[in-house]
Amino acid sequence: MTTGVTNYCDWNATEGSIKGTDIEEALLAIAQNPAFLSCTDTEFMEGVQDGTVVAGVSGVWNASEIKKVWGNDYGAVKLPTYTCAGQQIQMASFTGYKMMGVNAYSKHKDWALKLADWFTNEENQMLRLEERDQGPSNKNAAASEQVQAVPAIQAVIAQAQYGKLQRVGNSFWDATTEFGNLMATGSTNGTDPQEVMDTLVAGITQSTVQ
Repeated sequence: MTTGVTNYCDWNATEGSIKGTDIEEALLAIAQNPAFLSCTDTEFMEGVQDGTVVAGVSGVWNASEIKKVWGNDYGAVKLPTYTCAGQQIQMASFTGYKMMGVNAYSKHKDWALKLADWFTNEENQMLRLEERDQGPSNKNAAASEQVQAVPAIQAVIAQAQYGKLQRVGNSFWDATTEFGNLMATGSTNGTDPQEVMDTLVAGITQSTVQ
């Protein structure tokens, strides 16, 4: 959650049934599994193509390329649960959408509106679905049977109930990137677990106004 200047975050909590350090311990355990691989989106797709990656967390933007390699029977599901403090916890995610805007003060507003309408009309949204396996925003296209047949889109729909709107300030990203990179190593490199979580929260809640 953000006020536009700072983010609110209590991931370093030391009380409750699940503490911040419990989550940290769970993430480190996942990273220590020999089947775990931390990679960029490009590296993930390279692994799909050369056979070194057989499953992973990705997005609908890769669905059509993955289908070319794995075939029409490739599968996709919501994010899994993971073991944390002896419990099975459902992984959450950010949710959002793409919006096409038109500048009301544009010298060519009418043409801009026509272009926006063309991009978002039913025919072109169906074309986007057919060529890229990405969910259409046009209501008629979204209700089509073709959408029901795309595993990646159905996985996104199933995950939606566990999603949160992406309303975070810029300081969130640098702090979580650093934290994620550390967790991916499978070790805190000798740093006290609570200190790691305190550093993460301090970075996330840092004011964006300098």
